Amino acid sequence: MEDIKKIFAFAKEYHYKLYSSILMAISSVLLGIVPFYLVYKIIMAFLKQPEVEFTYLLKMTILILAVLIAKSYLFLKAMSASHEAAFDTLMGMRKSLAEKLIKMPMGEIKKRSSGQLKNIIVDMVEEMELILAHLIPEGVSYIVVPTILVICIFFLDWRLALAALGTVPISLIIFKLMMQNNEEKMEYWFKAGDKMNSNIVEYISGMEVIKIFNQTTSSFSKYTDSVKDYEKYTLDWFQESWNYMAGFFVILPATLSFIVPLGAYFHLQGTLTLPAYILVMMLAMGLGEPLSKLARFIESITMIKRKSQAINEMLASEELDLNENDLAPVNHNITFDNVSFAYDQEEVLKNINFLAKQNNVTALVGESGSGKSTIAKLLVRFWDPQKGKIRLDGVDIKKLSFARLMETISYVSQDIYLFDTTIRENIRMGDLKATDQEVEAAARLAQCHEFILELENGYETFAGDAGNKLSGGQKQRISIARSLLKDAPVIILDEATAFTDPENEDRIQTALNDLIEGKTLLVIAHRLSTIADADNIILMDQGRIAAQGTHQQLLKESAIYQKLWRAHQEAMEWDIKVEGVKANV
Repeated sequence: MEDIKKIFAFAKEYHYKLYSSILMAISSVLLGIVPFYLVYKIIMAFLKQPEVEFTYLLKMTILILAVLIAKSYLFLKAMSASHEAAFDTLMGMRKSLAEKLIKMPMGEIKKRSSGQLKNIIVDMVEEMELILAHLIPEGVSYIVVPTILVICIFFLDWRLALAALGTVPISLIIFKLMMQNNEEKMEYWFKAGDKMNSNIVEYISGMEVIKIFNQTTSSFSKYTDSVKDYEKYTLDWFQESWNYMAGFFVILPATLSFIVPLGAYFHLQGTLTLPAYILVMMLAMGLGEPLSKLARFIESITMIKRKSQAINEMLASEELDLNENDLAPVNHNITFDNVSFAYDQEEVLKNINFLAKQNNVTALVGESGSGKSTIAKLLVRFWDPQKGKIRLDGVDIKKLSFARLMETISYVSQDIYLFDTTIRENIRMGDLKATDQEVEAAARLAQCHEFILELENGYETFAGDAGNKLSGGQKQRISIARSLLKDAPVIILDEATAFTDPENEDRIQTALNDLIEGKTLLVIAHRLSTIADADNIILMDQGRIAAQGTHQQLLKESAIYQKLWRAHQEAMEWDIKVEGVKANV
């Protein structure tokens, strides 16, 4: 229950709402018992005298109606207060999870698929509403009220009080049988659900490829198999439990099962008065509904516990050490000092040493998988290196506040993401205080102003989900505009012009060259021609620095660089031949 208690901690600001909802829920359930007592009074009136005045019956009917209305009103107010507290709490939980994602290393985030993250942040958090909005007010009332009723019956006749609880041990035996191996079954069920969610997200994300290659849901086996597996396991598990559940929910609220025959026996023996017998039966009937509803919460507790555990595990995940000091770098020289880094156990960077100077262009080149992008991601602290230090102005970047580091660095990733908002707002994310004129000036520098104006609504055009309404080159130029608007002293371009046509690539390179004054520019590129004029080119090979120097120096001294340069030149001249027809690409 410790995991559920941690969920309650998010509701501490709204305890007054929860407490008031509990009081109103208890009052509502207690009022639900009053009609049974009033019916008892009517029965006793008829037993005392055959003819009962119509006005008395009318008054009792109106009173019963008024009590039922009051019961419904109090329940409505209780649910209103508990739901307000619940949804405020869910908002707090989602904000905490979002903040946690910012603080977590990317390695920790990537251990979870997007489907798993969606399942935790959206689905599992949403299901915590059951605890906060229902389990607390209703669950407490369904415990308190039956307890009060049993005590009342105990004062009337202790034997019938025990009889009223006679269904409880039988129900608990059935419940225990139903819960056999429940932990193992639930673990597999959650894993099957996570797998299905991940594959659904992958299926939707890859819809373009699926359509292009004329695939169907049946041929995309990862998707269909995971859905079928989840469906089959869920139905098999539920079918196995249904008979037990039916027995549990029938027997537990059947409080009259023992009271009616035993009460009749005691009355015939002369040890129980008729009024007491009738009142006990009426109170026992009021006992059935709360017990039945309480049972519905009991079956959910195990599942809620497992889901709250997943939420708390994510909130307790490893975080980057984010300083809050006010250190500010004077210059923006970047130093990698014996840096080594591994994803889990796989070492991808080994003893990396280089200096990227301010007012210079430093380029990282090498084959795919050589560690170029990892260097960029370490610099923006997506991860921290296991060995060595990364310094900015001689200061270990881990000693800078994360906010200061992010203000200092502008990072254009090869994995471009645009939000489903206007193009203007996507660019403005580089500087939220920027004016429309400043946004458009950055767009001009990034060579995207013209194509934006050609769109249906210009800068007010929505980019679509993940920018899917734009081409790869268009998204890349908008991403560069966003970076230019930020105007940070350190700029990292990770294959930032890979999808851009040669004409616009030249224009962007010219714009960046004009902006290099006073800045440190780190460029990762496959097209070697784009970095031939770099002040320092660092050649990566299998996680190590194989050589560094200018383009001309590396052509003379590095066989690996010579090989890359030849491959680049050949690619520039690449053509396609089809049945004697030659088409230059």
